[in-house]
Amino acid sequence: MIIRKATVMTIIVLSCFLFTPGQKSLPKFNQYPSKVEKARVKAINFKKNPDARTMRTRLTGAMRGGVNFAGHYILTGWGCGTGCTNAAIIEARTGDVIWPDQFANIDARYGEGYSDVQLDFKKNSRLLVIHGRPGSRNENVRDLGAGDYYYEWKNNRLYMLKFVAVPTQ
Repeated sequence: MIIRKATVMTIIVLSCFLFTPGQKSLPKFNQYPSKVEKARVKAINFKKNPDARTMRTRLTGAMRGGVNFAGHYILTGWGCGTGCTNAAIIEARTGDVIWPDQFANIDARYGEGYSDVQLDFKKNSRLLVIHGRPGSRNENVRDLGAGDYYYEWKNNRLYMLKFVAVPTQ
């Protein structure tokens, strides 16, 4: 009876370690593939995107680098102060500029696990990771705190897949 209890306890303890959500359950870039196109933006569509005029130099500079996100998009960012990044996505087929709400004033993550790279993405994947705290133009958005935010880019929108909190000091 004592051996049986010890065996059951050992199995329970080991299963806690084996089945605890961790790095293995995080979304991976290869799980969200996107076929890379050789699309080249000829020009930003400023008539359809009047806000793009304020970042004309940044956006046209990013076009020269070509597709770098989700197969036919160009993701570009720029600083907005210490530990702050703004960003936009250019649709390489049309020149339209997309302003995801999460890209307004992204805060860097401070404390343990500080990240100086706030946006992680690949040209052959629809997965995007924000390290820190996503921005928002909407005051009613719930703030989950600092961490890693995993999003899937679909239909010109970011859909949150997972949030992993990171302890701060």
